[in-house]
Order: sequence, then C-alpha cells, then structure tokens
Amino acid sequence: MVNFNSAKQIKFSADFDKEIASDVTELPSIYSGVSRWKPGRESKCCAFSSDGSKFAWCNGHGFVKVVKCNSGEDITTEEITSRGDSANVRLLDCGKNVVSMEFAPKLPSFQNKVDSTSLLAIGLERGSIKIWNVDTGDMVYTLADHTQSVTGLTFATKGEPLMISCSEDSTMKVWDLGEDGNMSLTIKGHNSPIQYLALSPNDPSILASVGMGKAVYLWKLPHKRSYEKLRLLRGHNNDVVSCSWSPDGALLATASHDTTVIVWEPFSGEQILVLGHLFPMPSPIYVGGSNGAWVKSVCFSKDGTKIATVCEDNRIRVWKPWLQDTPMLENTILKEGYQCRISPDGCIIAVGKQDGSVTMIKDSSTEVNSLLHLSRLAVRKSFSLSLLQTIALPPPIMEYLAYRPSIA
Repeated sequence: MVNFNSAKQIKFSADFDKEIASDVTELPSIYSGVSRWKPGRESKCCAFSSDGSKFAWCNGHGFVKVVKCNSGEDITTEEITSRGDSANVRLLDCGKNVVSMEFAPKLPSFQNKVDSTSLLAIGLERGSIKIWNVDTGDMVYTLADHTQSVTGLTFATKGEPLMISCSEDSTMKVWDLGEDGNMSLTIKGHNSPIQYLALSPNDPSILASVGMGKAVYLWKLPHKRSYEKLRLLRGHNNDVVSCSWSPDGALLATASHDTTVIVWEPFSGEQILVLGHLFPMPSPIYVGGSNGAWVKSVCFSKDGTKIATVCEDNRIRVWKPWLQDTPMLENTILKEGYQCRISPDGCIIAVGKQDGSVTMIKDSSTEVNSLLHLSRLAVRKSFSLSLLQTIALPPPIMEYLAYRPSIA
C-alpha cells in the first residue's frame, strides 16, 4: 500500500485556480483527410529540438513530420498534411510504426561532422532505431539489437556522445555515437517491459527507468561499459510509464496509472510532492486497476518551474507548484493524448494524440524567473542534498533548496 502521508505536499488539480489557454494550435495528421481512423495512425511521441528550432511528431504508419519553428514564415495546413517536403516541413518515412523519438543535444563532433542538434533518433516497433539528419533528410545510423519495440530514448548531455534506449524486451542499451553507433552495453534488471527512461541532465552517469511495475529504477553508469543499480523508488500503486528530471538533476517526476505523479528526491527516496489527478485520493485497490485517470506522460520544463502531464481523462495540465499565486493551465483535448513535451523556452506545451494530430498550447503566463529560483537551480546543479546537509544553513534556506514548501 502506498503511504502518501510520507510526501511533503499532496496537490490536486482542484487545489489550484484554473486558466484555460486561448491560444491553441492543432497540427493535423497526414491522414486528416481520411474519415475512417485505423490503428497505427496514433501520434504516440513528439519532441522539440534542444534549441527549440524544430518540432517533430509521429504521424502514424512509420511517418514522422519535422517542422521549423523559427523560420519566421507561416506554415500552411497543406504543408503539414502533404506527403512530401517543403521549405519548412520535412517528412521522414521510417518504414515501421514509430514508438519513441528524441532530438540529440549539442554533442562533441562526430566523425562525419554532423551537427548533433539536427539529429533525431526514432525508436520503432520490432526493435530498431533510426537516426536522421533532419536538415538534409538523410538517415545517419540504423541501430538494431533490441528484439521488441523501442519505447524510450535519452542522450547524455555531457562527456561522450552516448544514447541509451529502452524496450519492451526489458533491456536498456548504450550506444556510442562517437563510434558510429556501436552498442557498448546492455543493462538488465527489469523483469517486465520498460516504458521510459531518462538520463540526468546534470550528471549523465545517473539514469532513471520505469515500466510495467510499481517501482522506479535508479542506475549508475560509471562507464559506457559498466552499470550498477543504485536503488528502487517505491510509492506508486500501478504501472509507472513516464519520468522526467528537473533541469538541475535534483528532482525526478514519475507518472503512473495510479492517477498520480510523484516528484522525488531520488537519492534519498523522499517524496517531495504528489500531484493527484483524482480528488479525493482514491484507495490503493481502486487505482491499481482501470480507474479512468491513468497518467500517460510527465515533463519538466527546462527552467524547472512547470510540470506538464497528460491524463486518460483527456486533459493536459501544466502544474506550477513552486510559483505562488500562479494558476495552473488545464485544457481539454478531443482525442486521447499520449506524450507531452514542453518547448525549451517554456512557452509551448505539445501533446500527441490518438488521431495522429498534435495539440500545441501556448502558456501566456510565462514570466522571467526570479533570482531566488535561478539561485536554487545554480546551487543544486553543484550540490546534492546530502552535501547541502553538511553545511550549516538556516532552516528556511535549506527547506527552499530542498524544494520543500516555498519561501514567501
């Protein structure tokens, strides 16, 4: 049984004032003109490039669209729905159904001198990964070692140019893009299909993974050819399907079919915050099955002030738990949502949907971050909680740096 009483804060969407975004854009699927929906046309994944200049999403049946976000030109519906390329839109044909995708960050130079920020890794059914240069439309690598669908991809932001994938085959694999995509390590430890994974943005040797089960796995990768399991985080009452790190690597948010998102201090296992999508909090027996409020995806913003979630109740929520007197954003989407992403500048929240389209919501309340918040980010990038506890800090400062109830 989950003991949510151990969490420092439990927040429900009902606790916040609501704001409905008025600036909403729909990116249609290339199948939008086809009246009859068929399985395989879902937009199960989407991604922004690290500099925010590009956005990609799955169009179904192996097709991926990539649009330029900063061209300064209007992109027409005809360009979005066409089955060809244009000046601002590129269509990639992966050949198999797309399950996951991720843009590479700025990485050390590759042997073939490709700008890494133009690389888009796409995980497919049946275990293969294709990496494309979206600027040229060329496929750079085809990686094949998984035996089932590739459900998640993550890149190291520092050090060697490594990518890690996870799969329904219950394994994770480390790929060295500096060595033409050589597979250097297989990570085992899950006993069931893995749904998602994420490397810490502050320490690329720390990896989180989640899957069909109630535990969150935390791993240490001292080297691209070795790994160790650090700990299991237990607190969810149903399968855990998504995870996201805060930009300073101090917090880990995990989304579960138990109707909640838990924000952890991952190295101590402390529950800092629980975001409930049903009020009142349902019983563990109820949330352990079909409950109508499975949380599908969670995403931290790059500045750490927002957490976006997509829920089975067809709502996308943007929580701002550390910003006082700030309403949360809550919008209804017409089709079932899958994955949510926040643009690097924090202004756009995107969610892929069942019909292959994407809803993009503009958060007009985005403001310049306070010096207090920026200072916390800077401190937590350099100091772990255990190290901070060795310093004689005033209790209110310590509580703030630990992301506990905010200082006024």
